[in-house]
Amino acid sequence: MKKIVVLSLVTLLSFLTPPAFAHSELVSSNPSASVNIQQLPEQIELEFNEELLNLGTGNSISIMSPSGEDLGMGDTSTEGAKITRLLNTTSETGQFQVKYRVASADGHVLNGSYIFNLTQAVVATTNEKTNVPESGSNLLVTLGAIILGSALVLLIGLAIRSRKRRITSTD
Repeated sequence: MKKIVVLSLVTLLSFLTPPAFAHSELVSSNPSASVNIQQLPEQIELEFNEELLNLGTGNSISIMSPSGEDLGMGDTSTEGAKITRLLNTTSETGQFQVKYRVASADGHVLNGSYIFNLTQAVVATTNEKTNVPESGSNLLVTLGAIILGSALVLLIGLAIRSRKRRITSTD
């Protein structure tokens, strides 16, 4: 019985140590996700938590207008952990979608998108960077909770079984 408890605890503790997830993650953007802006910036700028591979056309950003037109102008530029692309002007207002594809330094490709709203279409003369972190996946937290809950159920079951054996063996 002690071996089972020790084995269960070792297994549980091994799952609680988070593995290293070395994938890139979007940490800031201009314009930010889910914001209402009155001026379209001169360029889209995305910043990630680690350096990106400079793949030429392999890294890309597109900004789709409400009518489905890509407002991106020229090539995408990658420098360190930042990727940028110039924007065309538009008179449209409404919901715009930013789509991106980047390769992190370890070679993993990250595809993503987000939306923002343009309430008045005017091209900005200066770039204002907003450092609002994007919400990421809570996969690790959810996985940890599931594992912890399963281990707790297993330990309670073993404790009940052990107690029943002790009661049965003393009779």
